[in-house]
Amino acid sequence: MTTNCGLQNSVVLDGFCALELPILVDKPRSLKVDEITNEIFVLERGTQSIINIFDSDDDGIPDKKQTVASAYGLNHGLAIHDGFIYASSDSMVYRWPNDSSTYPLDMEAAVIVINNINEDGNGGAPEGHTTRTLEFDDKGWLYVSVGSGGNVDSNSYRSRIRRVDLNGDPTILSFPQDFQTMEVFADGLRNEVGLAFDKHGALWGVENSADRLVRDDLGGDIHEDNPAEELNRFRQEDAGKHYGYPYCWTEYELPTTGMGRGTVWAWPSFYENGDITDEDCRNKFVAPIVSMQGHSAPLGITFFNFTSRDDRSDFCNGTESFPKEMDGYAYIAYHGSWNRDVPTGYKVVYVQMDENGDAIGEPIDLLSHEPPNAQWEDGFRPVDVDFDVCGRLLVTSDGTKGNGSKVVRLEFLRPEEQSTPTSNQPETETESPSSNFLAKPTSTSNQPETETVSPSSNFSAEPTPTSNQPEIETESPASNFSAASNFISIQTNALIISFVLMLIMG
Repeated sequence: MTTNCGLQNSVVLDGFCALELPILVDKPRSLKVDEITNEIFVLERGTQSIINIFDSDDDGIPDKKQTVASAYGLNHGLAIHDGFIYASSDSMVYRWPNDSSTYPLDMEAAVIVINNINEDGNGGAPEGHTTRTLEFDDKGWLYVSVGSGGNVDSNSYRSRIRRVDLNGDPTILSFPQDFQTMEVFADGLRNEVGLAFDKHGALWGVENSADRLVRDDLGGDIHEDNPAEELNRFRQEDAGKHYGYPYCWTEYELPTTGMGRGTVWAWPSFYENGDITDEDCRNKFVAPIVSMQGHSAPLGITFFNFTSRDDRSDFCNGTESFPKEMDGYAYIAYHGSWNRDVPTGYKVVYVQMDENGDAIGEPIDLLSHEPPNAQWEDGFRPVDVDFDVCGRLLVTSDGTKGNGSKVVRLEFLRPEEQSTPTSNQPETETESPSSNFLAKPTSTSNQPETETVSPSSNFSAEPTPTSNQPEIETESPASNFSAASNFISIQTNALIISFVLMLIMG
């Protein structure tokens, strides 16, 4: 690992550097990069505003901010689409024409696109999760996620992703749209805060699962590692399907009673009442694609698209894009736990994807606090992630402790800029990270489950030597040294014999 690469107490994956941008921000949440203009937009919860951060002195590092728009209650959601900028409060979605020449945008120019985002249709959202994540697909549909009203609700009415076609017939489409009448795209999602589309057109979400899990037949209080947080995939052909909440939960780790990570179980109250069985949960609902450490609190997700950033302009200032070998991978921000004996999360991870867009293996740490602590002294708590047009990953943090509110940028370093491993690192880690980029993993039916990748690996699992590999590739340096010593010894003996024969023959 490369440590302390511009961000105090950080551990980043080999070959990468994390640095804090020199901008004062107030509880930044959602982050969006306009790929056409390269403008970087952030929603500040602290000021209930959208800001634009930019590089004022052309040194390649954003160092200034300006207010783009403000509205009462803006707290999380942000989207850029078709010349408009969108933002959400707990009950409404606003939009403004995105014209940088008129920043800050006048509130009178704002249009309420969606209203009535609430639990019961009676106005407002007085309780429960208050974030409303916004995401557009390439056809102009706007997707809006809403979390549960409580820890475990009685039904899934509130916990859904709904969508509306904003490119529809303008003579029919009117504003504001009533959220309660919008199409239910995905049902049964406790709190799907992070949403992002992959390059195959599938929507993915990261779900914050329930707390205080106690089920007597599975060990009693099992909340420490359960339920698993979830990485879910929502394909267009799956529109309207149910993903289990509040009736079911997903196992992360049950040491003595479990059936393995990713196994789905019935929630205690529904199970005990006989309303839902474990088999119901496994057969009637859609299971997560990846099960993540419980209470990590994943809030943001994005995908790396190398091809869209292949032609990098001068404003990238010579910095390197994430490597091509990571094309299509998912990147996730873990906000961190609040109710676990040993804190977990507080980091950025990635999940490998194969060429078909299927997830391979476990999440791998990209940026974390140096061990043994997961929590950061300055209050760093990742919220959202997005790539700029140079292929560098931006991360927001809304931590209230110390200097926890910040924006961090993760960059890939050229081989000559990468740090030299320290003496306590194994010799195999002296290779440059680029040499460890293996072919993208392929999802095939004969891949064993043990091929999940550990955080210590570099982007792809190292191949296992097979019988058709030359034996010389498996020799250790010690065996090569021994062979060389034997060769020198033989040559020395031959010289001595020749010298003795010359004396005898005189």
